[in-house]
Amino acid sequence: MKSLTIVTTYSPRYWPLPIQKSIESTLENWPGHARILVYPDDQTQCMELDRLEHYDLCQEQPVLQEFINRNKNNSQLQTLGQKDYEFEYDAIRFSYKVFACIDAYQKTKPDMMWYLDADIITFEKIPMSWLEHIIPDHAFTSYLGRPKKGFSETGYYAFNTAHKYADEFFKRCEQYYAEDLFFNIQKGFLNHFPIAGYTDSFTFDAVRLEMEQAGKIKSEDLNDGRWAGDRKARHPFINSELGQYMDHMKGYDRKAQMSSKKRDLTTNQTHPYWKTLKD
Repeated sequence: MKSLTIVTTYSPRYWPLPIQKSIESTLENWPGHARILVYPDDQTQCMELDRLEHYDLCQEQPVLQEFINRNKNNSQLQTLGQKDYEFEYDAIRFSYKVFACIDAYQKTKPDMMWYLDADIITFEKIPMSWLEHIIPDHAFTSYLGRPKKGFSETGYYAFNTAHKYADEFFKRCEQYYAEDLFFNIQKGFLNHFPIAGYTDSFTFDAVRLEMEQAGKIKSEDLNDGRWAGDRKARHPFINSELGQYMDHMKGYDRKAQMSSKKRDLTTNQTHPYWKTLKD
């Protein structure tokens, strides 16, 4: 059986809900042999449950703390709460996810690693066979592309971390922050990114594209039309194969409702969970 690591990170903003429900549902429904690494921004907001491994990310990854210190007053970046806030330019807020994956990979070196936002609920038992279907051996990563937006949705991504180029992938991700390379991502990929942006989505796509173009990795885009032929869904996560087992409560309104909205669902998901949605 393949070894499996699950990674999540979260800020105090949505503690205790939906974070606690998300983590509890992961413990209940993901394979029991999985290691679950959790990176709370606030170390007082830890759930003392068996199998959870809690870490202080800035302590574990000094490069992240150096990046924050260097850029916390950078006028090119934005921070949550400022006037006319645009999340695409909040590099610091979205850097934690990248470093959580780097740290979890370094600590566990699993065969397979899944990152899940802490507002994803798993409502059905997930078999290993399905996980291996989502991230098959020929692919290094599985993700949700968004052709309309021009950058991937990264509330989820999975990695075949037994791949021979896994070390290089995560080292390149770190390099984008250690050397502030993310400021130049759009210049290097003008045909891919319609806008400049500094979130983890841009970093993930840039490194993925670099390594795909070099012939080092292949990727599986779960939003490529394989599931009901829909690439334009406003909520690609639940309208992909991932919706067979999980819901992603992205955005404030969905978190307040503790589910996605009925109008978000545009494909024929048959699990009874989806019959309970409201608008």
